[in-house]
Amino acid sequence: MTHVPGLGVIGGGIWARHHMNAVRDLEHEGRARLVAMASKTEETRDRMTAEYGIDGTIDYRELLGRPDIQAVSIVTPDHLHREMAVAAMEAGKHVIVEKPMDLTVEGCREMIRVARERKVLLFVDFHKRYDSVHQKAREFILQGKLGAIQYGYAYMEDKIVVPRDWFPKWAASSSPFWFIGVHQVDLLRWSMKSEVKAVSGHGFRGKLDSLGIPAFDAVHATLEFDNGSVFTIDISWILPDNFEALVNQGMRILGSEGILEIDTQDRGFQGCWTGDKFQTYNVNSAHAVRTRDGGRRHSGYFIEPIKDFMGMVGELVNGRGLDEIGEEYPGGEDGLQATRVALAVHRSIDEGKTVRLDEDVQGRTT
Repeated sequence: MTHVPGLGVIGGGIWARHHMNAVRDLEHEGRARLVAMASKTEETRDRMTAEYGIDGTIDYRELLGRPDIQAVSIVTPDHLHREMAVAAMEAGKHVIVEKPMDLTVEGCREMIRVARERKVLLFVDFHKRYDSVHQKAREFILQGKLGAIQYGYAYMEDKIVVPRDWFPKWAASSSPFWFIGVHQVDLLRWSMKSEVKAVSGHGFRGKLDSLGIPAFDAVHATLEFDNGSVFTIDISWILPDNFEALVNQGMRILGSEGILEIDTQDRGFQGCWTGDKFQTYNVNSAHAVRTRDGGRRHSGYFIEPIKDFMGMVGELVNGRGLDEIGEEYPGGEDGLQATRVALAVHRSIDEGKTVRLDEDVQGRTT
């Protein structure tokens, strides 16, 4: 008899919908079930449960006690990931957690330890790995088409709506580098199969401070890798409201034999019509189409990691072992390395000097 895994979602914000939509697709295929969600407010719980036709609670531990839930999505503010993920894994649940995995090295190591002890899957949602553009770039790099990677540049910039309107209550507990910079760190590590050995950083403040949100506006970082390459990363979340897209992003990679220029913002899909401004649309991220039965099917690199995670959970609840599902997914060690780099960048900002990753980078600074 084939067991169909059930998912519980902890968090009711914007990203929770991607998790729910992905699993609802799998539910229609008989591969997973969307069971319940937890939110800290009754208003959000009632709205989301009514929309998706599922159970809800304002106590996430109640969700963890349900035997019909085998996997849990942690879609909450960064500083809450550790507590909730550890509780879920100790309850025997497989976990997908949004990035960053935790804001401390200690927290990441605890999560990895608990996952190992409880023999559950720990998956970090570094969804940029699921963008076909980045997958092709990685293929070229690992095939040696670019030769020895020497240097590069990556940037990711959000509109100010993110810290000001979406997350004003907890943006001060994060930073643009924590929120989206870790994506670029993970992409570079993954693409080159090389670890960061030293960083230097510079932070910029002013705009968000003036709005009563004590957080960095932007962070500039230089990363030195074990393979000898050096990359600069520019991260911001204060682009103006009238910028044409929610995210501006791209990457440039130079090697001894070639070059890659990766435009992941302006992909040639733009438009303007009466009553709206000119905009760039990233349909590669999340896209929904009508199906023949009148439903909707979701796709894109926001969606695919969640489906991938639930596919692995399906294998695990049907008898496969963790060592049989492979290692080609962003796991706890990847989350740990991204956190180590982010901590080092912020430490470099605080101390005004280069920080080496072979030092035991602990604690948390923003």
